[in-house]
Amino acid sequence: MRLSLAMIVKNEAPRLAHCLESVRGLVDEMIVVDTGSTDGTADLARSLGATVLPHAWQDDFAEARNAALAACTGDWILVLDADEALDARDHGAIRTALEDPSAHAYRLWMRNYLKSGAFLSAERGIQANDDRYGEGRAYGHFQLGRRLRLFRAQGQPVFEGRVHELADPYFEARALEIRDLDATIHHLGKVGYGKDLTKQAHYLALAQADARAHGEDPQRHWNVLNEAMALEDWPVVLEAAQAYLRLRDQAPALVFLGSAKAMTALGRAPEALETLRSLLDADPSHAPALVVKGEALAALGRTDEALAAYGAAMAAQPALTLSFFLAARLLDGQGRGDLARRVLEAGLDQNPQDLRLWEALVGHSARFDAARAAADAWDALQAVPDGGEGIWHLLVARTLEGQGDPEEAREVVRRGLEAFPGHPELVALAGR
Repeated sequence: MRLSLAMIVKNEAPRLAHCLESVRGLVDEMIVVDTGSTDGTADLARSLGATVLPHAWQDDFAEARNAALAACTGDWILVLDADEALDARDHGAIRTALEDPSAHAYRLWMRNYLKSGAFLSAERGIQANDDRYGEGRAYGHFQLGRRLRLFRAQGQPVFEGRVHELADPYFEARALEIRDLDATIHHLGKVGYGKDLTKQAHYLALAQADARAHGEDPQRHWNVLNEAMALEDWPVVLEAAQAYLRLRDQAPALVFLGSAKAMTALGRAPEALETLRSLLDADPSHAPALVVKGEALAALGRTDEALAAYGAAMAAQPALTLSFFLAARLLDGQGRGDLARRVLEAGLDQNPQDLRLWEALVGHSARFDAARAAADAWDALQAVPDGGEGIWHLLVARTLEGQGDPEEAREVVRRGLEAFPGHPELVALAGR
């Protein structure tokens, strides 16, 4: 069975090589559809053995995916993005799966790696990295889900959806079995938690246009909710959640979580608590629901109950570090700084690579004690060497200078500039 890799790319030069190298020896051809790169992506792909096809972007991810599929000549097609990779340990399982004459399509595990567990998750929640794979080993957390990314060539368009495009409906409509395969796609593109607001707003606009065109499809409304949550556009989140629930009684947990968060943000916290009731009645230890419940209770001034909800979430799912982060922030707001610090330290004891908790701890210390902040920043850099956006390096270097250790200070600055080239304050410190 010949296997084709199908990709769509735009300005992915920094990441593309790793993706393509990760499937070398597994795939028989690499088809890369370039939708307008200006950074040398196309030339890089060609140099790595891919066939590159220029393609005009139509504001439609499914259309571009299907263009890539049309160019593939293999019996099977593997779909990846440039910020994804396979681990060599899974190549054998994939090759074996292709030889089953009765198989049509496979869902693979998808690990979305994160530098912090301080997020709500749509599927199976935040998990601490188990280091099972070499890929992604540098990151402390991942979200785990399934994605249909491996299927027999169909000779016609397979994907649908302008954004969050899916192949599943094609196979389901034709009663072609979709099997689960124990192999993993490693998604390394969401390791930070900053938002590209321009890109996110564009994705939201695409999702809304898709929902207007396919108003009876709950998946389209789920896509709108997902994008609007990233932008914290709470009226749109609530509208999308309600549209989903009008179409389908059973809904993913994120529909209820998003609805409750939107209600809290819009001053409707009592309704948020009621919305969460079904999740928590079914599973009292549902950590994401407990976190959102804590936010609603805090908005109502019911601080002790909010802290209890956060504490229950910590116990149920320590890797969901949003509970530690929000509890510490609530305690800080009450003037209970020492207890807030202990909460952050407890979170870091269980999640030592969590970027957001380290940022919160260093920021907390900086308000009270510069020396302690520098010590925390040093510990943070040992755990997350590329964290802090240069601020941790500055804190440590300036403290070392003040202690009469200029050589060590220069070494910290050097490391800072390696992680954050051109950082103006680090550049200035290096020039002294």
